[in-house]
Amino acid sequence: MSTRTDPFLTIAAADPVAAPGPGAAAWIRLLPSGSFSTRDGRGPFAAGDLAALQDIITRTKAHLGATEMMVDYDHQAVFAAVEGVGGTARAAGWISAFEARADGIHGEVTWTEAATQALAAREYRYLSPVFLTDRTGAVIRLVNVALVNLPAMDLSAIAARTQLFPKETEMEQLLTALGLPERAGEADALAAVRSLQDTQALLLAAAGLPKDSSAAALVAAVQTAFDQGAPDPTRYVPIDQVTALQQNLAALQARLASDKADALVAAAIQGGKLAPALKDWGLQLARTDPDKFTAFTATAPVLTANQLGSRPKDTGDPDLSEADRQVMRQMGLSKEAFVAARGGSDDEVQP
Repeated sequence: MSTRTDPFLTIAAADPVAAPGPGAAAWIRLLPSGSFSTRDGRGPFAAGDLAALQDIITRTKAHLGATEMMVDYDHQAVFAAVEGVGGTARAAGWISAFEARADGIHGEVTWTEAATQALAAREYRYLSPVFLTDRTGAVIRLVNVALVNLPAMDLSAIAARTQLFPKETEMEQLLTALGLPERAGEADALAAVRSLQDTQALLLAAAGLPKDSSAAALVAAVQTAFDQGAPDPTRYVPIDQVTALQQNLAALQARLASDKADALVAAAIQGGKLAPALKDWGLQLARTDPDKFTAFTATAPVLTANQLGSRPKDTGDPDLSEADRQVMRQMGLSKEAFVAARGGSDDEVQP
């Protein structure tokens, strides 16, 4: 088998594969658990414990979707047809299921007739799974498997391995620059950037610089402060005091806005410009936009007693039902006016 190498790609192989029966499915170990290395010194690579192995299977199956994993010859499906070994990327078998076991990840493979004959004739003897790893050597997912003839690992059931390092994407480079794990998402990156921005703003304030100053200006100011010894108390303040001041100022502004809103709403209700039932709405508007609330009340008509929900003095009469009293309150009627409206005397009102 020819060997191909570049900064992101290495190929290796190891122990033999048993010859299967014609058309029979067999379980083969694709990846060992824990940490492992190749005989030529590459590694160590980490597949982890049962939970980590199951995560590798989950990511592998998600990538495969509805397709089965291909077993090819000499990694031709991954690295294109290899000159001198047929020039094609034919399948030797298909893996339809995976299991995480104590000794590693196993796959259920069904060999093609040609592969069955090749294994029986010892034309191919070794199994070489292809898997992706991150820069630390942790396995991310399986790619596929190949029959090969150049072993490079001393592992009992997994015969070979091929490691493929994908080139870093811009997102991966950003996560690395921010010190975030490789599997962090966009939300994590955005939160980290905002945290850096907040930190820079606080440092600029502590250094007495405008908020739009550059990082170079901040470094220069800090260096000047160190060169001069103790900072000038008329120009610099401790950052914790700046933070506390900002928090206190925000709390004071919120309290003043709330007090102003309470006063505006109370005055509007007292002046008949706002129905008591709309108090909560008025408070919300007055706190978020007091000018808009003031403009609203300035043009609002003075409400009548009925609209303001005034209650007659005799609504607690035991001769009236709760429904009668609700109607009286809503219409602003006295008991006598309510009874007259109903066309009956006091005695006709049912409790």
